[in-house]
Amino acid sequence: MEALDLPAEQLASAVGARPFLLLALLLIGTVGVLLGLVAVARFSDRHARALWAWAVRVYAAAAAHPATRRLSARFPAVARVLRELSAAEYLVIHLGLGLALSMAALVFVALAEGVREGEPIVDVDLALARALHASSSRAGVAALRAFTLLGSFWALALLAVVVAAALLRRGRRVLAVGWLFALAGGGVLNSALKALFARPRPTFADPLAVAAGWSFPSGHSMGTLVAFGMLSYLGLLLLRTLRARLVLVALALGWTVAMGFSRMYLGVHYLSDVLAGFAAGTVWLAVCISGIEVARRRPGRIDGQPLPS
Repeated sequence: MEALDLPAEQLASAVGARPFLLLALLLIGTVGVLLGLVAVARFSDRHARALWAWAVRVYAAAAAHPATRRLSARFPAVARVLRELSAAEYLVIHLGLGLALSMAALVFVALAEGVREGEPIVDVDLALARALHASSSRAGVAALRAFTLLGSFWALALLAVVVAAALLRRGRRVLAVGWLFALAGGGVLNSALKALFARPRPTFADPLAVAAGWSFPSGHSMGTLVAFGMLSYLGLLLLRTLRARLVLVALALGWTVAMGFSRMYLGVHYLSDVLAGFAAGTVWLAVCISGIEVARRRPGRIDGQPLPS
């Protein structure tokens, strides 16, 4: 087993000795996942009616069951909302979000099990953390210390208030409430996960930065992903040009990855902490966006308008 684990540790040490290579790999991996989700959304949009026809046939068989009728009578609001969704809306929104949620949940569970059971990911974490610490520069540490403050609780809280105020001013109450719920709930979820796993942070004789609390999953990584994921979602709804939407998504993606990288570079988180933060943030983001979309499409809602073309 040690022989099998050694190459992974050596690779982690080699990547850690070149910090910008690690940043590039994180960006490439994130872009790859995003492109995969876009492909699924485009496929579901293109084949929505055929897939919906199949789903309708399946539903028709289940709808005749007495248990289904009792549930519909007990929860009429849910049944009404589902009837309001078109085939394209349902498949693109909920299939895409469901896939993102499922993939992210699997990644998080795998990382959590690996950390808890002391699997090879822990050795990779240690090797990468040591290599990053040894290869750090004074200028890099100063720059990333300043940058990482933008992912702190107070920075995200300020962002939450500013964006919520802007949404309320435009009359987007559902979006404002959903935005605040996503950020606040993400913070509560992260604190609960940290307490559950209680993983100590990396330790060094000469630390580059000091952070309080537990390490797994990274709060900065999770909070930034939720915040900038929600900003991207709001941009898709409110921005009118494709170019503006693409620029916003690209900036949000780069900012989020850079935040996770800064936490590893400064030695306050391991690689698995950051990846778990991204995974948990994706799960929570998918849940929140799905809930907001259902709320926006309630009959009579002003917010329930189609995406601008």
